Order: sequence, then C-alpha cells, then structure tokens
Amino acid sequence: MSADAREDLGYVRDVVRRAERRAMPRAILWVWAAISVGGFAIIDVAPERAGLYWLVAGVAGFLLSAWIGARRARAIGQESEETGRRHMLHWAGMGVAIFLLSLGAEGWGSTPEASSHAILLMVALSYWLAGVHMVPALKWMGVVAAAVYVALAFLEGFPYPWTAAGIVIAAGLMVASLAGGTAGDES
Repeated sequence: MSADAREDLGYVRDVVRRAERRAMPRAILWVWAAISVGGFAIIDVAPERAGLYWLVAGVAGFLLSAWIGARRARAIGQESEETGRRHMLHWAGMGVAIFLLSLGAEGWGSTPEASSHAILLMVALSYWLAGVHMVPALKWMGVVAAAVYVALAFLEGFPYPWTAAGIVIAAGLMVASLAGGTAGDES
C-alpha cells in the first residue's frame, strides 16, 4: 500500500472515529448556560420581561448554536447535512412549541408561573430526547432539568427559586460540556 493510500485511510478512519462519538461543540452548551442564568433569573426579578428576553436570546442562541455547530463540522470534516438538519429540526421544534405555548397560555387562563413550569418540562424532555437520539451526554441534562422542575414544586417561599434553577441548569450544561459526548474546538 502506498503512503498516500495509508494517509487517506488514516484520514477516513479518524473521521469515522470522530463521527461515532457524536460530539457537540462545548461552546454551544456554554452559550446556553449563559443564556439560561439570565433567562431564569429574569423570571424572579422582572417576570413581565421574561418572554421578550427568551424570544430574543432564544433566537440569537439558536442562530449562534447553528453557526458554531456548522463551523465545527467543517473543521473536523463531518459536514453531514442530514445530521445538521436533525439537530436544527429538534431544537427549532422545541422553540416553536415553547413559542406556541406562550402565545396561547394567556388565552387558556394559564398564569406566567404555570407557563414557565410547562416550558421547563418541555426543555427537560427536549434535552432527554436529544441525548437519546443525538448526543448521549444531553440525556443527563434532561434528568437535571426534570429534577429542577420537581424541585421548584417544593421551593415555596425560597427566595429567587428561578434564579437558583437557572444556576443549576447552567452548571449541568457546563458539566455536560466536559462529558465524553461533547467536544471542544480541538481537532
């Protein structure tokens, strides 16, 4: 076998090995950790502005995540349109569902607090399903988000419960970013 053929096979083997890890750039989880701290805290301090915060930060975070993911895929030679589309549809679906819940919640007589709880449960399910189907480390974020959902039911009278929830979610995202199912920008 020629040196060029060995080099080509080595390249293919490395791409396949990296693809099997189903890695996600750490930066995406860091972005959402930062967005989450602010977004959950705003529910405690200015709940009337939470919807606008999440609309702007959610769309910006989604677009930034898509850019980071596409850039990382190109850098490591994993440009799979199908995989990128699956991630985009998964997270966009969650965003649209949250938007629709928020849009209709007032008409159904839901309170902003009840809507926030329902949205957190949607987020927990979305992380769990992303972990099951795409990036294994994210299923544990689903468990963390579900635990936060349950904990909020018992934090009556606790000062700044949503801020605490945001800190726990952000910490979970940071831990997930260091887990084996994610990757940084190293090649």
